[in-house]
Amino acid sequence: MDNNDNFDPFEKTVVDPLKVRSTIDEDTSEHQFNLIFTVMSGNETDFGKVFTLNQDRILIGRDKDNDIILDDSKISKVHSEINPIFSNVLEQVIIKDLDSTNGTYVNGILIKQNILKSGDKIEIGETVLRFSYNDEVEERYHAKLFTFASTDSLTGMYNKRFILNELETQIKIVRRNQRLFSIVMLDIDDFKAINDSYGHLAGDEYLKKIALTISRSLREQDTASRFGGEEFLLLLPETMIDGACKLAERIRQKIEKMKLDFQGHSIKSTISAGVTQYGPEISDAESFIRSVDIALYRSKNEGKNRVMIAEKKINV
Repeated sequence: MDNNDNFDPFEKTVVDPLKVRSTIDEDTSEHQFNLIFTVMSGNETDFGKVFTLNQDRILIGRDKDNDIILDDSKISKVHSEINPIFSNVLEQVIIKDLDSTNGTYVNGILIKQNILKSGDKIEIGETVLRFSYNDEVEERYHAKLFTFASTDSLTGMYNKRFILNELETQIKIVRRNQRLFSIVMLDIDDFKAINDSYGHLAGDEYLKKIALTISRSLREQDTASRFGGEEFLLLLPETMIDGACKLAERIRQKIEKMKLDFQGHSIKSTISAGVTQYGPEISDAESFIRSVDIALYRSKNEGKNRVMIAEKKINV
């Protein structure tokens, strides 16, 4: 018999005591949220610091009475103010410049007042803070939306759209504050042969293993993406070209030794890498990518399985 035959529209709904209790607690307890600010670049004494705060007003500056105290001579004593607005969930986080000497920037744009989104970069003086928040259901919801829009579904890395936006933001920061910045483009050698010999499922598994190897080789402030089919782009802030080449070489060596066991087959390959550093000839993300592509082309053209810059091979 179909279950709908016994359906009574006037039957009382069963009360779930756990859900009712949870609702009462939410209505009567103080709302909990955390705003998280991570120092991504700036003074060595501040670099890497994480500030986790949950008050209604947050002050940023050099003075000891601020909530976020930064050792940066180009930051005003009381530089910026953060104001979260919430009801049952965190609705908005607003940042205001407090008539500072050198201004407040969000993602490279000078602001007087602006709404912050998770992942935004706040630039004050020579310091860059990355903003994120921890707000229960709301955070999970926004995290899912961000993940769908910004990540590659196969490898879990950031996708091309995200990394190009991130690259543009980093270029603005570097240009204004004269910071160091390098990028690396990695490409799997003869990847088509893996697909042709072992099938596309094997190729997918190999890509995932490569992506994991790359991600485990990076620092907290570095960003990696799957840029194309078998290409990966790495953004390395506060890094000279020599350091970027050393990182690329470490990754190259790891992948050269790596193998994937797949359905009775042992699959191996190598990678080629191109490396470039930001300089005055770089005008935008497109020209930066063009520069690193030239380096990658030379790596491929001179025998593959090597790390190169546009001018010469790098021995590290």
